[in-house]
Amino acid sequence: MKNIFHAFMVLVLMTSNVESSDEALIPAGEFVMGTDQSTPAERPAHKIWLDDFYLDRFEISNQNYEAFDPNYARSASSSCDRCPATRVTWYEAKAYCKILNQRLPTEAEWEKARRGPQGNSDTERDTAHYALPVKAGTLAVDSLPANGYGIHHLAGNVWEWVNDWHEELYYQKSPVKNPQGPSKGLRKSVRGGSWYNVGWYTQPGMRFQLAPHVKLNSLGFRCARSGQAAGGD
Repeated sequence: MKNIFHAFMVLVLMTSNVESSDEALIPAGEFVMGTDQSTPAERPAHKIWLDDFYLDRFEISNQNYEAFDPNYARSASSSCDRCPATRVTWYEAKAYCKILNQRLPTEAEWEKARRGPQGNSDTERDTAHYALPVKAGTLAVDSLPANGYGIHHLAGNVWEWVNDWHEELYYQKSPVKNPQGPSKGLRKSVRGGSWYNVGWYTQPGMRFQLAPHVKLNSLGFRCARSGQAAGGD
Protein backbone atom coordinates (compact mmCIF):
# COMPACT_ATOMS: atom_id res chain seq x y z
CA MET A 1 0.00 0.00 0.00
CA LYS A 2 2.85 2.39 0.84
CA ASN A 3 4.48 1.80 -2.55
CA ILE A 4 1.16 2.36 -4.34
CA PHE A 5 0.67 5.66 -2.48
CA HIS A 6 4.22 6.75 -3.33
CA ALA A 7 3.70 5.99 -7.03
CA PHE A 8 0.38 7.83 -7.02
CA MET A 9 1.88 10.94 -5.43
CA VAL A 10 4.76 10.98 -7.90
CA LEU A 11 2.24 10.85 -10.75
CA VAL A 12 0.19 13.66 -9.23
CA LEU A 13 3.22 15.88 -8.77
CA MET A 14 4.58 15.15 -12.22
CA THR A 15 1.28 16.23 -13.78
CA SER A 16 0.77 19.31 -11.63
CA ASN A 17 3.35 21.76 -13.03
CA VAL A 18 6.15 20.48 -10.81
CA GLU A 19 9.51 21.26 -12.38
CA SER A 20 10.96 17.93 -11.21
CA SER A 21 13.35 17.87 -14.19
CA ASP A 22 14.10 21.59 -14.08
CA GLU A 23 17.41 21.23 -12.32
CA ALA A 24 20.87 22.67 -12.68
CA LEU A 25 23.90 20.40 -12.72
CA ILE A 26 26.57 21.60 -10.32
CA PRO A 27 29.83 19.97 -11.45
CA ALA A 28 32.20 18.20 -9.12
CA GLY A 29 35.05 20.25 -7.75
CA GLU A 30 36.60 22.21 -4.95
CA PHE A 31 35.40 25.50 -3.54
CA VAL A 32 36.01 27.67 -0.48
CA MET A 33 33.16 27.40 2.02
CA GLY A 34 32.54 29.86 4.83
CA THR A 35 34.12 33.24 5.47
CA ASP A 36 36.56 34.73 7.95
CA GLN A 37 34.69 38.06 7.86
CA SER A 38 31.65 37.00 9.86
CA THR A 39 30.64 35.20 13.07
CA PRO A 40 32.33 32.07 14.51
CA ALA A 41 29.64 29.94 12.82
CA GLU A 42 31.02 30.91 9.39
CA ARG A 43 34.70 30.43 10.29
CA PRO A 44 37.15 29.40 9.12
CA ALA A 45 36.93 29.72 5.37
CA HIS A 46 38.00 26.26 4.21
CA LYS A 47 38.37 24.28 1.02
CA ILE A 48 36.13 21.29 0.46
CA TRP A 49 35.41 18.96 -2.44
CA LEU A 50 31.91 18.11 -3.60
CA ASP A 51 30.87 15.45 -6.06
CA ASP A 52 28.53 16.60 -8.81
CA PHE A 53 24.88 17.07 -7.90
CA TYR A 54 21.67 18.60 -9.20
CA LEU A 55 19.78 21.45 -7.56
CA ASP A 56 16.33 22.77 -8.42
CA ARG A 57 16.54 26.00 -10.36
CA PHE A 58 13.56 27.37 -8.46
CA GLU A 59 12.23 27.41 -4.94
CA ILE A 60 9.25 25.07 -4.59
CA SER A 61 6.14 27.05 -5.47
CA ASN A 62 2.69 27.09 -3.92
CA GLN A 63 1.09 25.30 -6.85
CA ASN A 64 3.74 22.57 -6.69
CA TYR A 65 3.40 22.03 -2.96
CA GLU A 66 -0.40 21.96 -3.07
CA ALA A 67 -0.22 18.90 -5.32
CA PHE A 68 1.62 17.18 -2.48
CA ASP A 69 -0.52 18.54 0.36
CA PRO A 70 -4.06 19.60 -0.63
CA ASN A 71 -4.57 20.94 2.91
CA TYR A 72 -1.65 23.34 2.62
CA ALA A 73 -2.60 26.97 3.33
CA ARG A 74 -0.70 29.69 1.52
CA SER A 75 0.82 32.53 3.47
CA ALA A 76 -0.60 35.97 2.85
CA SER A 77 3.00 37.09 2.35
CA SER A 78 3.54 34.53 -0.43
CA SER A 79 0.17 33.92 -2.01
CA CYS A 80 0.53 33.74 -5.79
CA ASP A 81 0.65 30.41 -7.64
CA ARG A 82 4.31 30.80 -8.51
CA CYS A 83 5.33 32.34 -5.19
CA PRO A 84 7.44 30.11 -2.93
CA ALA A 85 5.68 27.67 -0.63
CA THR A 86 6.31 28.86 2.92
CA ARG A 87 5.19 27.83 6.40
CA VAL A 88 6.59 24.36 5.69
CA THR A 89 8.59 22.52 8.35
CA TRP A 90 11.91 20.83 7.66
CA TYR A 91 10.17 17.47 7.99
CA GLU A 92 7.53 18.42 5.44
CA ALA A 93 10.14 19.76 3.03
CA LYS A 94 12.12 16.55 3.33
CA ALA A 95 9.00 14.46 2.66
CA TYR A 96 8.14 16.50 -0.43
CA CYS A 97 11.59 16.01 -1.94
CA LYS A 98 11.53 12.30 -1.13
CA ILE A 99 8.28 11.81 -3.07
CA LEU A 100 10.15 13.03 -6.17
CA ASN A 101 13.15 10.81 -5.45
CA GLN A 102 15.08 13.90 -4.44
CA ARG A 103 16.34 15.24 -1.11
CA LEU A 104 17.15 18.50 0.59
CA PRO A 105 20.58 19.84 -0.39
CA THR A 106 23.42 19.65 2.08
CA GLU A 107 24.59 22.96 3.46
CA ALA A 108 27.81 22.65 1.44
CA GLU A 109 25.88 21.95 -1.77
CA TRP A 110 23.65 24.94 -1.20
CA GLU A 111 26.61 27.25 -0.63
CA LYS A 112 28.51 26.03 -3.67
CA ALA A 113 25.46 26.67 -5.83
CA ARG A 114 24.97 30.09 -4.24
CA ARG A 115 28.57 31.10 -4.92
CA GLY A 116 28.25 30.32 -8.61
CA PRO A 117 30.79 28.93 -11.09
CA GLN A 118 33.49 31.39 -10.01
CA GLY A 119 33.23 30.26 -6.39
CA ASN A 120 32.95 33.71 -4.85
CA SER A 121 30.04 35.45 -6.55
CA ASP A 122 28.02 37.95 -4.58
CA THR A 123 26.62 39.74 -7.62
CA GLU A 124 23.23 38.06 -7.19
CA ARG A 125 22.44 40.56 -4.47
CA ASP A 126 22.40 43.30 -7.12
CA THR A 127 18.98 42.04 -8.23
CA ALA A 128 17.91 40.00 -5.18
CA HIS A 129 14.62 40.56 -3.37
CA TYR A 130 15.77 41.65 0.10
CA ALA A 131 15.98 44.58 2.57
CA LEU A 132 12.32 45.48 2.00
CA PRO A 133 9.40 46.14 4.37
CA VAL A 134 7.73 43.04 5.79
CA LYS A 135 4.52 43.94 3.95
CA ALA A 136 6.31 43.64 0.59
CA GLY A 137 6.10 39.84 0.60
CA THR A 138 7.72 37.40 -1.80
CA LEU A 139 8.17 37.36 -5.56
CA ALA A 140 7.43 34.50 -7.94
CA VAL A 141 10.19 31.90 -7.92
CA ASP A 142 11.21 32.71 -11.51
CA SER A 143 10.89 36.49 -11.35
CA LEU A 144 14.53 37.59 -11.08
CA PRO A 145 17.63 36.66 -13.11
CA ALA A 146 19.41 33.37 -12.43
CA ASN A 147 22.99 33.11 -11.22
CA GLY A 148 25.84 31.58 -13.19
CA TYR A 149 24.53 28.07 -12.65
CA GLY A 150 21.07 29.02 -13.87
CA ILE A 151 19.52 29.00 -10.37
CA HIS A 152 17.09 31.67 -9.18
CA HIS A 153 16.62 33.36 -5.80
CA LEU A 154 19.47 31.85 -3.81
CA ALA A 155 19.78 35.29 -2.23
CA GLY A 156 16.70 36.82 -0.65
CA ASN A 157 13.02 36.09 -1.33
CA VAL A 158 12.77 33.34 1.32
CA TRP A 159 15.13 31.47 3.60
CA GLU A 160 15.68 27.88 2.46
CA TRP A 161 15.92 24.70 4.51
CA VAL A 162 18.99 22.54 3.98
CA ASN A 163 19.46 19.01 5.22
CA ASP A 164 22.20 19.55 7.82
CA TRP A 165 21.91 19.84 11.55
CA HIS A 166 23.45 23.12 12.64
CA GLU A 167 26.52 23.23 14.86
CA GLU A 168 28.22 26.58 15.37
CA LEU A 169 31.80 25.29 15.29
CA TYR A 170 31.26 22.52 12.74
CA TYR A 171 33.62 24.10 10.20
CA GLN A 172 36.56 23.55 12.54
CA LYS A 173 36.20 19.78 12.07
CA SER A 174 34.25 19.48 8.82
CA PRO A 175 35.34 16.70 6.41
CA VAL A 176 37.17 17.97 3.34
CA LYS A 177 35.02 15.88 0.97
CA ASN A 178 31.22 15.88 0.73
CA PRO A 179 30.45 17.08 4.28
CA GLN A 180 27.01 16.06 5.50
CA GLY A 181 26.88 18.13 8.66
CA PRO A 182 26.71 16.85 12.26
CA SER A 183 25.08 13.49 12.90
CA LYS A 184 22.59 15.00 15.33
CA GLY A 185 21.46 18.30 16.77
CA LEU A 186 18.56 20.46 17.86
CA ARG A 187 18.31 22.90 14.97
CA LYS A 188 18.65 22.75 11.20
CA SER A 189 20.58 25.18 9.06
CA VAL A 190 18.75 27.61 6.79
CA ARG A 191 20.31 29.75 4.10
CA GLY A 192 19.85 32.75 1.85
CA GLY A 193 17.91 35.38 3.80
CA SER A 194 14.46 36.68 2.88
CA TRP A 195 12.78 39.69 1.37
CA TYR A 196 12.85 41.66 4.64
CA ASN A 197 16.36 40.72 5.83
CA VAL A 198 19.28 43.10 5.34
CA GLY A 199 22.09 42.24 2.97
CA TRP A 200 24.19 40.67 5.72
CA TYR A 201 21.93 37.62 5.70
CA THR A 202 22.03 37.15 1.93
CA GLN A 203 25.81 36.85 1.58
CA PRO A 204 27.00 33.44 0.29
CA GLY A 205 28.66 32.24 3.50
CA MET A 206 26.02 33.38 5.98
CA ARG A 207 24.44 30.65 8.15
CA PHE A 208 21.34 30.70 10.31
CA GLN A 209 19.52 28.04 12.32
CA LEU A 210 15.95 27.07 13.17
CA ALA A 211 14.24 24.19 14.95
CA PRO A 212 13.03 21.68 12.32
CA HIS A 213 9.37 22.00 13.34
CA VAL A 214 9.31 25.78 12.76
CA LYS A 215 7.02 27.32 10.14
CA LEU A 216 7.66 30.87 8.94
CA ASN A 217 6.14 33.11 6.28
CA SER A 218 9.69 33.79 5.10
CA LEU A 219 10.94 30.19 4.97
CA GLY A 220 10.78 27.81 1.98
CA PHE A 221 12.94 25.21 0.26
CA ARG A 222 14.16 23.59 -2.93
CA CYS A 223 15.27 20.02 -3.66
CA ALA A 224 18.49 18.38 -4.80
CA ARG A 225 19.69 14.97 -5.93
CA SER A 226 23.03 13.28 -6.23
CA GLY A 227 24.89 13.20 -9.53
CA GLN A 228 26.75 10.44 -11.32
CA ALA A 229 29.59 10.31 -8.80
CA ALA A 230 27.11 9.15 -6.16
CA GLY A 231 25.20 6.81 -8.42
CA GLY A 232 22.58 9.30 -9.59
CA ASP A 233 21.27 9.72 -13.12
